[in-house]
Amino acid sequence: MVVVKNRSFRSSNSAVPYIQESGSYFVFTKKGDNMYKKITSYFVLSLFVPLVALGDSSRARLYIPASTNAEVSGCVTCEIKASGYSARYIFGNGFGLGLASSKATVTGSPAEIGSDYSYDSGPMIDIGYTFGSDFTFTVGYGVGSSPTTDVKSSANLKLEGKSAANFFLGLGYSFGIYEVLLALRSVSTTYDITLGGTPISQVDSTWGTTDIGIGFTF
Repeated sequence: MVVVKNRSFRSSNSAVPYIQESGSYFVFTKKGDNMYKKITSYFVLSLFVPLVALGDSSRARLYIPASTNAEVSGCVTCEIKASGYSARYIFGNGFGLGLASSKATVTGSPAEIGSDYSYDSGPMIDIGYTFGSDFTFTVGYGVGSSPTTDVKSSANLKLEGKSAANFFLGLGYSFGIYEVLLALRSVSTTYDITLGGTPISQVDSTWGTTDIGIGFTF
């Protein structure tokens, strides 16, 4: 359900309970069908990557979002754009450690909301594993504990960040010491709804990005 100024409306995707409070409520979620198709395509492509570790080469990688896969249900004028980064170091045995951050900004909000707003995952530490050599496939998962949002709320009702997570699949191709990179990332943030400082419920916001990047092998 989506509540707007104490009136109830059924969401176009009733299975997704992602809401935000700004005097009005809207469902905020990924465009699931497109994301699932992309993930399926990545798995198919990964079948062509030899499932072997990288050998002795270490790699440093940097990604930025090129497109955003999300929507605000019930808001035809809203647009969502993600920003952020993901930096990762991959050891010669294929294991990698990284730091990522993603922020989804919503623009074009209706008059009853009155302003743009955003959800920010904050820093997330991730781990992953990379297969292949010249052509690589990477899978990983990361978590964080300090998401924030600038959604406007009433004096007593607030959203307080609880946790954040991201899951990613990536492909890479090497040209000498350089790599060109492409990745799909799913980001989620969890907030406690508090009334007068007391938690009364919990909500999530979720978005997906297609990332591009560059890497260096040494």
